[in-house]
Amino acid sequence: MLLLRQLTSVFSFLAGASLSCDRGSPASAMNSTGIVCRFTKEAGLVFNQETSDVIQAAFRHASFPNIEGMKSILFLGSVSYILKNLQINNMSMGNSDVDLSDEKGILISIQDVAAAFQGTMNYAYSNWLLNLNHSLDFEIESQIDLELALTLACDNGRIAVTISDCLLNFDKLTLQLQKRREASWIKKLFTDLVSFTLRHVIKGQICTEIHKMANLLADFTLDQAGEFIRDGEIATSTELTSDPVLTSGYIESRHKGTVFYKNSSVLHQPSAIPVERVETRMFNLWISEPVINSLLFAAYHDDRLILKLTGGDLLKLFEDGESKNEPNVLQQMIPAIPMHDLMIKLGPLKPPVILFKRVGTIMQSSISVEVDVLPGTKDSYTAVHLELDVKTTIQAFYANRKIRLQPTSNLWAIKAVKSNPAITLNEIKATRYLESFFSAGGLQKIISYVEFYITAMLNKKGLHYFNIINTQLDTDEGYVTIATDFSFPRQLLENFLRNLTPMTRS
Repeated sequence: MLLLRQLTSVFSFLAGASLSCDRGSPASAMNSTGIVCRFTKEAGLVFNQETSDVIQAAFRHASFPNIEGMKSILFLGSVSYILKNLQINNMSMGNSDVDLSDEKGILISIQDVAAAFQGTMNYAYSNWLLNLNHSLDFEIESQIDLELALTLACDNGRIAVTISDCLLNFDKLTLQLQKRREASWIKKLFTDLVSFTLRHVIKGQICTEIHKMANLLADFTLDQAGEFIRDGEIATSTELTSDPVLTSGYIESRHKGTVFYKNSSVLHQPSAIPVERVETRMFNLWISEPVINSLLFAAYHDDRLILKLTGGDLLKLFEDGESKNEPNVLQQMIPAIPMHDLMIKLGPLKPPVILFKRVGTIMQSSISVEVDVLPGTKDSYTAVHLELDVKTTIQAFYANRKIRLQPTSNLWAIKAVKSNPAITLNEIKATRYLESFFSAGGLQKIISYVEFYITAMLNKKGLHYFNIINTQLDTDEGYVTIATDFSFPRQLLENFLRNLTPMTRS
């Protein structure tokens, strides 16, 4: 059974873009923007735990160069040393905090990072009498406070993360040696000569790894969004059109929302999303009419907007709880054919058009309703063919992980009626039958199939991993606002961390 699969993308959380980054005024950037995403400061609290996990991954993936040096020491002569194979064996993190700043960007503070570094120390000392070489394993216990400031920019349509501040404050850096009888002077050597260099090396490598990790995570997030809104040969780009906007209250990204069908773009007019917007939830999304209508255009040409019903589904569509002992509308229209031998097919005659108004979402469409006799004891043929112009207003809701669509008005007019000669259906009879069908709740039954398949597609794309609450869907002149509170899905982060090794950024 085929049903409006691409409509799922219409109600998905979308993102899209052009390859260029508009460096002009916010108003000029909005002229080419079809989609706007905004995360509020409160959303940062949700990402707090995930931020700590990413920082820990940065520590673990950091590679450290060998640390070499030489020093003349009284009575020992010349002492050379090399610390190599430095790696983190164990670590934990204390408190962490994420904040937003108009001037500095995203501020991340993590206290009490306990990390144990392990490696091998080779050292040699020589004088006029001796020339000795030694090697021993060591462990460095450290306690670090980490302060980060990240800024965001648009780089060829992608998010570029820059670390403007990366401060590692070492509260403790203690050397533990395997051969404790030599610990006295080697510890002094480490304290006096190696400690400063080691701090500098650790800071440089950790900050470099965090910068790399942040950009990989930005790429991963956009790629996941791209997969979420891709279905077959219909896709919406996730590239930015301008630099992200970062204030003390929110982070906002702007996207053009270009829809592609079979790798060709579907053109649409500039957006009607207002420059000034008010966020009501942790995550806020504004989508313009042109983006939605581009998706509907592509879906129509890909034969996605077709509903076929037979058997039990057909019975449910026409059953009327108040008149179970009487023939239903379809049986009255085609009395000579059993219901199980019939199939009804609904589909648009041209791409539907969506209008976002304050009263709700208005869908305008010219549709065909076709009742076919299935092959069996009789030859297959079309019993009835109707063409209608329909204008339906719908209120959309998302609750209990399900999409709900409630029609508030439905205007329709018959354009054409064709029927098998044995049925002799005319426009007057067809109008009466349709009035009976709609008055018995037929429109809501059709919409229930749309609700089911939209919900199934959203879950297939992973929306059910999010704990989405307090969702609000509002329509205004030319755009729809989707706002929600949420908790972050651990599955996505775990997937990112599992695939760190093969991930690269061009």
